[in-house]
Amino acid sequence: MKRISIKKMAVLLFCTALLTGCGPKCEVSLPDDFPMDLEFSSGVGGWGTSLTLERDGTFSGQFHDSDMGVIGEDYPNGTVYLCHFSGRFSDIEKVDEYSYSMTLSELNCDDEGGEEWIEDGICYVPAAPYGMEDGETFVLYLPDTPTDGLDEDFLSWWPGCYAPEGAPETLETYGLLNAKMGYGFFSDPM
Repeated sequence: MKRISIKKMAVLLFCTALLTGCGPKCEVSLPDDFPMDLEFSSGVGGWGTSLTLERDGTFSGQFHDSDMGVIGEDYPNGTVYLCHFSGRFSDIEKVDEYSYSMTLSELNCDDEGGEEWIEDGICYVPAAPYGMEDGETFVLYLPDTPTDGLDEDFLSWWPGCYAPEGAPETLETYGLLNAKMGYGFFSDPM
């Protein structure tokens, strides 16, 4: 009799634990059309940070800034600041029909702090991944997100805000906001 009661009690406790959240948590993934390439740049000049964001929140990317006016005897073709990086966003949470919130939990820079090198008359200087720095909370906005109420600094990085006919009322792209810095990474128009 005791064995049956112990088994029933174990099953009851297990079911209770699953129903109250002590079991495995459901992982939230980004939309099905990911991986997605996103770009942070001014649209003018020779710099930009690009990254490929995967559905599970992992990413890899590159920052580059070409300064052809910074030359030397061994590098008459200018200077390029460069960073290859990878990392992971965690705590992915769907906020509403237009956005996801994420925490930058890992950022690895392959080049930062390394040695400069000269190749083909260009001086390459290891750098930090511009646009990711000081970031902790990031928000991914989906295409068709209404622009009214979005961070103005974020929107200033969006190529669509400078359209001759005026900025559209909704995003035409995916947009990734570095919430602390106001920087915006954007996909190509959908």
